[in-house]
Amino acid sequence: VYTDPWTGEGFHDSLFQCLALQQAARRAVGDGVLPADIVHCHDNHTGMLPTYLKDQGAPPSVFTIHNLGYQGIYGSDQFWLTGLDPRRFFGYAPFEFHGNFSLMKSALVMADKVTTVSPGYAEEILRPEEAYGLDGVLRSRGSDFVGILNGIDTATWNPADDPLLPAHYDADDKSGKAECKRVLQEMAGLDVSAASPVFGIVSRVTKQKGLDLLGPLLRWLVDAGGQLVMLGTGDHHTLELFRGAHGRWPNRVSLLERYDEEAAHRIYAGSDFFCMPSRFEPCGLTQMYAMRYGAVPIVTARGGLRDTVLPYVGHGSGGTGILATWADTHSLWGALDFALQMFGDGQAFHEAQDNGMRRDFSWTVSAHQYEGLYRSMLGR
Repeated sequence: VYTDPWTGEGFHDSLFQCLALQQAARRAVGDGVLPADIVHCHDNHTGMLPTYLKDQGAPPSVFTIHNLGYQGIYGSDQFWLTGLDPRRFFGYAPFEFHGNFSLMKSALVMADKVTTVSPGYAEEILRPEEAYGLDGVLRSRGSDFVGILNGIDTATWNPADDPLLPAHYDADDKSGKAECKRVLQEMAGLDVSAASPVFGIVSRVTKQKGLDLLGPLLRWLVDAGGQLVMLGTGDHHTLELFRGAHGRWPNRVSLLERYDEEAAHRIYAGSDFFCMPSRFEPCGLTQMYAMRYGAVPIVTARGGLRDTVLPYVGHGSGGTGILATWADTHSLWGALDFALQMFGDGQAFHEAQDNGMRRDFSWTVSAHQYEGLYRSMLGR
């Protein structure tokens, strides 16, 4: 919905689309069609709504940052589309961003409360190098800015009764996972081998996701006995690395260039490990899906990844995955090498797998935190 299929870029009228949505919400709330105690806005597409709500006197708003890298920056010549008087608003700091105006910035200033999708990301974007020029704005919010971790839909993502899987299993009886691995290897054109560790990837292919860091390691991973299956579309240069690897080792590396819900579920269920070497990650859901399906995550210690994946450092550590300290090829190589040793050990692998499957990533905890935030805003 964000990208013009003809050009591969954002729609030329994206600002108009965003503002039409926000004006409709403003009218619906203001006219009592959708009465609300609080309006909860998400990302730059709703960034002007807190201003509209304040301008009409009610109700209070919460704004959640899902990715600070997408700010909704537009030229000052388009400000008239907002319907706000530029003499009254545009010269005011919340709306000006280096001569342009930013929907994200206006929301960060005008919303009554600001949240983001993990405590780790909330810490990171207070630093200049992570905040795309908005660290000062975020720091100015003080205690009105918090990180609340996302959850997952544990009914849809449940290996015990997932209709998209060839076999079912849970933390108490994992026997069905072996069949899921066999079917995945067949589906992906890989050698069918229980002894070969399968590394799965389900991702948008962008620089953020760090998948290019795997490129120099693919020959080493194959030589070490590993298999890799990747599902995703996006950056041509990164995909070319995996196309080349598939051409050289078609029985060891598989690339599925498409969006495919069934294949995604089967990769989580059939993989032994799940790779997510993100350069930054506000929260991430796929590492949570992976743990629920018994695929041990290999992630970088960034944002929500370090909030959700506990490092496995030995028996009894409670660890659920492997963390690369930095988003670079050398750190990732160390993490993959540790994964191979863990898989060879057997006991360590199954312990990390079991720990991950028993973690609670449902919305229950986060829902209580949001309820507390809402009640504090209403003085209840």
